[in-house]
Amino acid sequence: MDTVTYPNTAVIDYINKNFIPIQVNIKTSVDLLTKYRVFWTPAILILDSRGTEYYRIEGFLPSDEFIPQLKFGLGRMALEKGDYKKASSELKVVIDTYPKSDAAPAAQYWLGVSDYKATHNTDALLSAWREIMKDYPNSIWAHKVSFAF
Repeated sequence: MDTVTYPNTAVIDYINKNFIPIQVNIKTSVDLLTKYRVFWTPAILILDSRGTEYYRIEGFLPSDEFIPQLKFGLGRMALEKGDYKKASSELKVVIDTYPKSDAAPAAQYWLGVSDYKATHNTDALLSAWREIMKDYPNSIWAHKVSFAF
């Protein structure tokens, strides 16, 4: 990723705007790697200010997939923290801006969950999940929601 993904200007700008990046040397930071259960690199962990992990990316990703995955991670973090408005906003950006990314069907799934958690309206949940069936019928996420249809 050092030669392909990280040098990309869009990736640099996005990371600098949204994260405090830390690169850890796997030979000298064994305690930190053990704490976060890192056994393969590259491993990108999205943590909050207390060091709680909310999302993980393992393995190489090209530039065009990296930003959607990071955005998805921010959406998942907001969702788990109960900030449904921010979660929905981040997840919608993944779906609308990166509809062909691997993160998009997952974002659509969790958008439904976020909207449901915010409103307790099952119609919002089912509507988001119908979009998965329509737009990503061959994804694992379509299989996960197929019980509802």
